[in-house]
Amino acid sequence: MAVPASSISVVIPAFNRRREILRAIASLFRQTLPPAEIVVVDDASTDGTPDAVAELGDSRLNILRHTRNLGAAAARNTGIAAARGDWIAFLDSDDEWESEKLARQREALADGGADTLASVTGYAIEDYRTRERYVRRPTARDATLDALVWGCWLGLGSTLLARREAFATVGLLDPDLPRLEDWDWLIRYLQSYSLLVLPDSLATVHKATDPSFARVAIAVARIREKHRDMWYRRSWLDGRKFDSTLLVEEAAAAYYTRDISRAALLSIRALASYPFRGGSFIHLLVDRAFHARQRAAVVDH
Repeated sequence: MAVPASSISVVIPAFNRRREILRAIASLFRQTLPPAEIVVVDDASTDGTPDAVAELGDSRLNILRHTRNLGAAAARNTGIAAARGDWIAFLDSDDEWESEKLARQREALADGGADTLASVTGYAIEDYRTRERYVRRPTARDATLDALVWGCWLGLGSTLLARREAFATVGLLDPDLPRLEDWDWLIRYLQSYSLLVLPDSLATVHKATDPSFARVAIAVARIREKHRDMWYRRSWLDGRKFDSTLLVEEAAAAYYTRDISRAALLSIRALASYPFRGGSFIHLLVDRAFHARQRAAVVDH
């Protein structure tokens, strides 16, 4: 398949998403600026996911398969390596885009500076655990290295559009990270380049489950090893903020797996590392404690 110059390749990693991935691809077919190529990387699914994609019969589809499950970061890297477009966009296999998403990002990036190689957008979260929908609208301030010391909620996996050269210069995603690979990549990217932000919600993220504590703990340990020295070189306070944020990530994972004692201990350690996280963090701790008591009461009855 010939890919036009200055074209966009969309990379979709997939693992056992036979039904959801059809919704994701349908949102690509609705784009006002259609992608020239859709690279689906099946990460050793057992539910017929690649067969369902192949049945669509669209010439833009390029279906690749891993013989064993390697994780989302490795699947995206396989897709990037195979993609032939000048631009790479990420979409998770259970998410979807608004019809003007690619067009608006591509137009905005055309007006960006030479150091702006990538863009992200706002997004809505459909949370099936709580049956809530909420929107996250990042600002330019959220897309800076200073902001990333507090973690990353920019939704890279379903909102990123980047020039191919961004991955050539910054590097690919870290395949040894089972979680938080977006945070790791952006820490590396933002040390050299700027990130353009469109705050409007142009993607929908469908959330049904939370990661295991073990996977988050592995990711936190690796990110600590890779980036802690850099934050402390910036300043001692940045280093303390980073240490605190890593503990917050672990505390959140423990909370969502209902290990409340561990979540409380990690939260206390996070505050000890940097006691000035602000009222919003204290409010979050109180809210989690309240909901933990509610769940305990339900179990007791």
